[in-house]
Amino acid sequence: MENTTNNAAYMLRVRDIHKSFQDNEVLKGISLDVCRGEVLSIIGPSGSGKSTLLRCLNRLETIDKGSIEVKGEFLVENDDSGCAAYAPTEKARALLGCMGMVFQQFNLFPHMTVLENLMEAPMQVKKQTREEIQPAAEELLRKVGLYEKRDAYPSRLSGGQQQRVAIARALAMRPDIMLFDEPTSALDPELTVEVLKTMRELAAEHMTMVVVTHEMTFARDVSNHVIFMADGVIVEQGRPSDLFGNPKEERTRMFLGNMVK
Repeated sequence: MENTTNNAAYMLRVRDIHKSFQDNEVLKGISLDVCRGEVLSIIGPSGSGKSTLLRCLNRLETIDKGSIEVKGEFLVENDDSGCAAYAPTEKARALLGCMGMVFQQFNLFPHMTVLENLMEAPMQVKKQTREEIQPAAEELLRKVGLYEKRDAYPSRLSGGQQQRVAIARALAMRPDIMLFDEPTSALDPELTVEVLKTMRELAAEHMTMVVVTHEMTFARDVSNHVIFMADGVIVEQGRPSDLFGNPKEERTRMFLGNMVK
């Protein structure tokens, strides 16, 4: 495979990745690039492999074959037998530390305050002291509009507020890439707006983002690149204006037609 170590513009490079669960092949040769500062949105019907792809990027799931590069370094590539071989533990941990993840469910620690939720990972993983991380954590809460909730417990927050805390918690680890797995799917439409506003602000700051979403307006207006997946393959991809305005594939046209309210 081509050596891309010196090409700093690429934050993620994925080549021909396959993933099966027993006899069910969920990813059937996915390849994509994500450049620094780019927002990539991945759309498609349920069961198309979108969330599995995202989980493979940060090794919540392991791939069967193919390669994933993070900032020019291989997290995983094929060995001589054509099977996926992951980087040694220390290198893999460093590469995975470049990525933050926001899930459908907020997964906040219920016994910790909002501020404590943000500080826990930097203290445990990066061994930072409370004094070191607290100013940055408080600034992140200001960023997502929740500084006044810093001493509240998650149960006292709305779903939209909890998801914004989850975004701030991921940012507290200072990732280079943010992965979002349908971050608004568990929210009412009114609460969805505030989460998307936070994500739009991150995009405006040129945070590199990969977003699995069913929010077509976000994908069309905020993304630099959109991928449409179905049945474990990339059916079509391109600039939002092209994919939404003039889709080439019938499967894409059907999907987008069904998404129109």
